[in-house]
Amino acid sequence: TTTNVPANKQIRGVIISDRVNNNWTTRNIVLQDGASGIVVRFSADHTFNVGDSLVVNVGGVELSEFNGLLQLNNVPLTNATSPGAGTLPTPRTATIAQVLANLEAWESTLVRISNVTFPQGGTYSGSKDITDGTGTTVLFTRTAASFAGTTVPGGTVTVTAVVSQFTTAQLNIRTLSDVN
Repeated sequence: TTTNVPANKQIRGVIISDRVNNNWTTRNIVLQDGASGIVVRFSADHTFNVGDSLVVNVGGVELSEFNGLLQLNNVPLTNATSPGAGTLPTPRTATIAQVLANLEAWESTLVRISNVTFPQGGTYSGSKDITDGTGTTVLFTRTAASFAGTTVPGGTVTVTAVVSQFTTAQLNIRTLSDVN
C-alpha cells in the first residue's frame, strides 16, 4: 500500500539510469546502493547523470508502487544533492530465469545477461521479447529514447540492463553500449 517515509530519513546511492539517452521519463532516476535499488520520481525534471552519487532526503515522501515498480514519488528536487561522481555498481550476472525468479529483490538494479537473442528485425522501440534459453522477458525502450529507431541486433548478444516492472517484468537498457 501507499505510505509515507518516516521523518528525517535519507537514502544514498549511485544513479544507474541515463537521462541523456531518454529511456526514462525526465522526472525519474534509478538509484542503486550495493545490491538494492529504487526509482526516485521527482516533482520536476532533474539534471542528474548516470554515475552521479546522490543523497536524497526522503522523510515524509510517498513510497508507493506504480504498475508494480517501487518508487519514492513526487520528491522535491531540493531534497537531492550530489556530492560528485560515484562508482557504478558491477552488474549482477544472471539469466532471464533468475531475473524473473528474483524480480522483487532485484528490481531497480543492474543485471548482465549473456546469450540473449532478439526477435528478427525491427527496432528497439517498444516492447521486445528477448530470450536467453532459460526464459523470456520484455526489453522495453521508450519511443523518445535516442536509440529507439535503431535496428535490434541479430545473433546472440550480452545485455546489461536495469530490472524493472510495468505490470510484468521488463528490462531497460541505458544506451546502445549496453548491448554487446
